[in-house]
Amino acid sequence: MIVGVVSKPELENLDEIQKELNNFFKDKDCSLIYDKNFPVKSVGKNKVYSQKNLVKKADLILVFGGDGTLLHLSEDAALNKKPVIGFNLGNLGFLSEAPLHQFNKVLSAYYKNKLVSDERKLLSAQIKSSSNKVKQKLFLNDLVITKGALSKIINLNLYIDNKFVSQIRADGIILSSPTGSTAYSLSAGGPIVVPNLPLIIITPICPHTLSNRPLVVSDSTSVKIQVDSDKPIYATFDGSNSMKIAKDFEISVNQSDVIFNLLRMPNNEYFSVLKDKLMWSSSYESRK
Repeated sequence: MIVGVVSKPELENLDEIQKELNNFFKDKDCSLIYDKNFPVKSVGKNKVYSQKNLVKKADLILVFGGDGTLLHLSEDAALNKKPVIGFNLGNLGFLSEAPLHQFNKVLSAYYKNKLVSDERKLLSAQIKSSSNKVKQKLFLNDLVITKGALSKIINLNLYIDNKFVSQIRADGIILSSPTGSTAYSLSAGGPIVVPNLPLIIITPICPHTLSNRPLVVSDSTSVKIQVDSDKPIYATFDGSNSMKIAKDFEISVNQSDVIFNLLRMPNNEYFSVLKDKLMWSSSYESRK
């Protein structure tokens, strides 16, 4: 078996991670390969790969960082149908499975076939320019369409199943999957959604009209945003991949059949994660 190791860029504790990896896998029948964030001198030149090549070659992928590191990997891992275990070295970590000190516990559970599969469907965006050129993009969390550096509102026309719904005058709009409901959409006033629900969340960012509220639609529908503004506008996928768009661009978002496979401990329930990460109170008795 080949285990791929992916790290958040410029992590300060790479030595500690390598020590954990070497100690655990020294008696296992597998080989380790690393992404380019690991120093070649410490792991060997023949073991360092680009992310795309690492995902293709590995049977299991271990990710060390925050949710952003997982999101950056999610499209490649999903397209190649590779399972992923995330270890949270960031602040929140809704997607990452465990902190680094639980590394041995989680990997031991993997070798005993005790981890469960948490499958998350990606959304698909089709971007059509005014010249009718079309690009396709997959994303796990969200697509954010927002204004440039100038503090001016933009006009975005919202269609659902090709039926006009509203012109939204705002700083932008977020189209989010259930997985992304706890990300930017939540900060903009969107709802928290259980990840396995079949839906798309539409959340305006600082709308000019207060009646423009977040909207939840079925993922069997097609959500289209038509740009109706001459100001600089950007479309950003999962917080990292960004592209400049212009007036008369159209972005259609639909559910895809591509699945991101996270491996988790069986007792890590979604609401327990929410209570922990959002610091919700536990019970009436515990507050007395």
